[in-house]
Amino acid sequence: MENHLIINTCPVCKGEKFKPSIAVPDWLVSNETFNIVACESCDFRFIENAPLPENAGKYYETEEYVEHSDTKKGLVNIIYHFARKRMMKYKQRLISDVTIGKKLLDIGSGSGYFLNYMKNQNYNVTGVEISDKAVKLCKEKYDITAFSPTQLINGEISESFDVVTMWHVFEHVYSYDEYFERLHSGLSDNGTLIIAMPNHQCFEASYYGKYWNGYDTPRHLWHFVPDTFRRFVEARGFKLVKMKKLPLDPFYNSMISASYKKRFTFLPFTFFIGLISWFMALFSFQKSSSIVYFLQKK
Repeated sequence: MENHLIINTCPVCKGEKFKPSIAVPDWLVSNETFNIVACESCDFRFIENAPLPENAGKYYETEEYVEHSDTKKGLVNIIYHFARKRMMKYKQRLISDVTIGKKLLDIGSGSGYFLNYMKNQNYNVTGVEISDKAVKLCKEKYDITAFSPTQLINGEISESFDVVTMWHVFEHVYSYDEYFERLHSGLSDNGTLIIAMPNHQCFEASYYGKYWNGYDTPRHLWHFVPDTFRRFVEARGFKLVKMKKLPLDPFYNSMISASYKKRFTFLPFTFFIGLISWFMALFSFQKSSSIVYFLQKK
């Protein structure tokens, strides 16, 4: 029996021929190396030897994975919490620009920080989270209920939502077709699905190479860019209506990437690399460190 995921068909174009792109170690947990390949037909990239879904959990078992632990230990996590707080208003504005509805589902809700912020802005919020520890934190800290991904896929969340968000989550999802089918039925007719993902065409990805935080193997399975993601969603009943950037991501990604490469972070230099990436994205959206995709039903 194979001990890793076998992908014979490209999720975007159904192509069956792939070429090596880059080999990336798991810098966070295991130090295992994972191979990212590119489809020869459409250039979509994904991990060739990703762990099976039932084995994926061990690659999240570290306090450094702050989305689940909510830890504030260490400089990197302190900066993460600072940046997260600053991004709340920006994310709210992105949402309010596309819908006046107040029913929000956040998939990959972590410990509930974003949901609590939106709850305080009079949104009716629900979460979906794979980590039992994070679900417990969300309930105890904010009194917000988060369901499991299995409950979502099985249709146990019966409500219809005006907006569904996935902030740096979709690249982790194994059963992408099941998710899209469920989200299509669970989104109101005029609702918006918002998906944010890293973009490997950015400057800091080319600069840091295998150390780039956006690869984050094996947790990040899929590596979309605007062209491949548009094709992907159109084949699944959605249309891409708008794209935005996450302005702080080039700086955060540069800081994390440098820490993987040097095992310490010289902030002035990583800020400079982030600034170059941010500046280049002003002239080409394809160079954005992370891209927020806004989807609606066809």
